[in-house]
Amino acid sequence: MSIDIDGMDIVRRTLVALEAAGADKAAASFSRGEQSELNVDAGRMSLYRTTVNVSLGLTAHVETRKGSISLNKYDDESIRVAAIEAVSMARSSEPDPANDISPARPLESFSAGPELPDDAAMYSRLKEFVGYAAERYPDTRLEQCILDFGQGRSYYANSNGAEFTERSGSYSFSAMFTTKDGTKASSFNYSGASHRNLDTALKDWASVDALMKQSTEQTSVGSIEGNFSGDVIITPDCLGDFISFIDGVYISDYSLITGTSPWKDKLGTPVTSPLFTLRSQPNGPGIEVGYSYTGDGFRAENCPIIEAGILRNFTLGLYGSNKTGKPRCPSGGGAPVVDAGDTPFQDMVKSVKRGLLLARFSGGSPSDNGDFSGVAKNSYLIENGTIVRPVGETMIAGNIGKLFREIRAVSRERVDYGSAVFPWVLAGGVSISGK
Repeated sequence: MSIDIDGMDIVRRTLVALEAAGADKAAASFSRGEQSELNVDAGRMSLYRTTVNVSLGLTAHVETRKGSISLNKYDDESIRVAAIEAVSMARSSEPDPANDISPARPLESFSAGPELPDDAAMYSRLKEFVGYAAERYPDTRLEQCILDFGQGRSYYANSNGAEFTERSGSYSFSAMFTTKDGTKASSFNYSGASHRNLDTALKDWASVDALMKQSTEQTSVGSIEGNFSGDVIITPDCLGDFISFIDGVYISDYSLITGTSPWKDKLGTPVTSPLFTLRSQPNGPGIEVGYSYTGDGFRAENCPIIEAGILRNFTLGLYGSNKTGKPRCPSGGGAPVVDAGDTPFQDMVKSVKRGLLLARFSGGSPSDNGDFSGVAKNSYLIENGTIVRPVGETMIAGNIGKLFREIRAVSRERVDYGSAVFPWVLAGGVSISGK
């Protein structure tokens, strides 16, 4: 990472330019990221490259109007022209009293993770993984694997006097694979994680090894006859999708500003099973690769989102909070951690009379009331407490809110993705449809 760029000087100069152009309030952010990437395509190590990305964001407020622009240059003339354009955009926008910037805060600096990639270790770990996969799962094809090291420096300042700088370095690994047995092939699957170091073999990151093993079992799938209402055990790899549905439908800016959220008046009241706790922990300890400040200029603080079933925080940003009159989320809403439960995974399986081990969900976004439908991929039929066999194109449908209210167990075991930590979750009342 080059050290000859003074990012804080850039954002301060940008504020001066915005105010000179006529902004009543202004904010500026600058980021420079460098990524070193090692790829595997079709089972072979194929590419190593380093890319650099630079972005400067400008926001101008004129009375209650707002205009924003971003560019990949940061010389004085480019900043001056962009500032004029941002102010012009603000003047032509609709007035909105909810537009604002974060309050004054003395300059704070945060740093985490290595500053430079260990190229030799990256190559060694990826070569080790390719060899392991070939030996352990010879019929499984590594469609694409990416191991990269990313380091970013970001800077923020606004005209109220809030200033932050952050440097973060981490490794990320993702693997996508399928298995072929003669003319039969499994559906593709994938997993991955982010960590600060390469101390652990890549096969042990997130659910990579477990899902590769499952892939070898999924070349032959059976159909489910008829329709029934049953249980689902949502795997950690799938749970993230359902948590994002909770955010989008119930607790985020859009659903609360538009008034469509079924939970808009539920803050401080039960909304899910008391067995379910969701936290936002950008500062750890549960999260290894978090963040230090929010996109709207606040210091990120850990907070519960849902605690023992009770809604403790929406994920509103500053604008959403001003627009709705509801409290801003102290953490910004990211870095999700779901608390472990008391039930071993195998005991969860034993308690299911008929249902699915739901490993991947393919479907559109839920409706405004939380109704969802889609296809269960890479999943298994459970009958009488036993995982029976993998299933093919099986439809599932239900309601997100109802699903989380009917959680009956949360596993002791969890999977660490570096930027999220999830257990297995057992819930009932899902419509399951076969051929």
